[in-house]
Amino acid sequence: MKVDKIKISDIAKALEISTISVSRALSGQTGVSQELRNKIVIKAKEMGYFKATNDEDLKILVLHQNPYIQDTSNYSYMVQGLEKAIQKVGCEYNLEFVDKDSQEKLYMPNKITNGINYDGIIFIGRFNNDYVSFISNRIKNQVFYTGYAPSMDGDSVWYNFNNGGYKLCDYLIKKGHTVIGFLGSSSIYKNKEKIMGITSALEDHQLKVRNEFFIFEEDFEEAITALIKSKDAPTAIICQWDYTAVKLIKFLYERGIKVPEDLSVIGSGNTEMSVLFIPALTTLELNIDYACEAAVALLLRRINKPDKPFENITINSVLVERDSVKSNI
Repeated sequence: MKVDKIKISDIAKALEISTISVSRALSGQTGVSQELRNKIVIKAKEMGYFKATNDEDLKILVLHQNPYIQDTSNYSYMVQGLEKAIQKVGCEYNLEFVDKDSQEKLYMPNKITNGINYDGIIFIGRFNNDYVSFISNRIKNQVFYTGYAPSMDGDSVWYNFNNGGYKLCDYLIKKGHTVIGFLGSSSIYKNKEKIMGITSALEDHQLKVRNEFFIFEEDFEEAITALIKSKDAPTAIICQWDYTAVKLIKFLYERGIKVPEDLSVIGSGNTEMSVLFIPALTTLELNIDYACEAAVALLLRRINKPDKPFENITINSVLVERDSVKSNI
């Protein structure tokens, strides 16, 4: 039997089930158990039911969980970047905001509730694991953009914060800084990777890793005050994000401490504020547009080859040198 003549009824006959069950399983509708759905999909592949699909025929759902209000990171650019990347390949798509409460209560996204079937989904950020499993019953092809964790077994696109931390620290060392600190939250996984890069750079340059100069507090004012008053205070501090760096510089300025004359500060993200702030921040450009294209391409590979191994793609950043770092050479 030729591939182009395979029908739903042929698959139903081979599995000795109803054509309605096959139709529901292949279109992503409810009313079929996940076990039966998997059997139907496998049999359909074996029999050659699936035909080559153009990207224009695919529908993608993008879920995000952060509002745009007071966006001090690059979150809105990531959402817009995904839109541009999906438009570039020609797929149909929808974006939807899903807050934490909706995830905890396992509310299905509105677009799915309204009967739209999707070939794949991109999650922006770290979603509730139970919610992801809940969604996978309807949309199996998934990519996590910036929501990576070591425990994750799925396709993801992530920024190489290990490399970024190394790059920033190496830059400071070559500028003559040998005592370097870090400011950021310990609960954020990306900071653990960034610390790994920073300590690796210090060790490669045979410099001592001073753990007491790594501040992992959201309200850092008291710790920073004690740090800069210490006898052997750091001459440079790497911050988790541009926003953290801006807060630190403002705090220092109010206490008569100038950046970079008295203390060098580096951010990360190359946000709009990094250029507008005085002094303009030395920071990392994350290559968001390329990362978004990589996330969409990864999802298309998963859709076209559902049995392939899971991939974690990490995107390296680029150092952007501005005015917030002083040369100590």
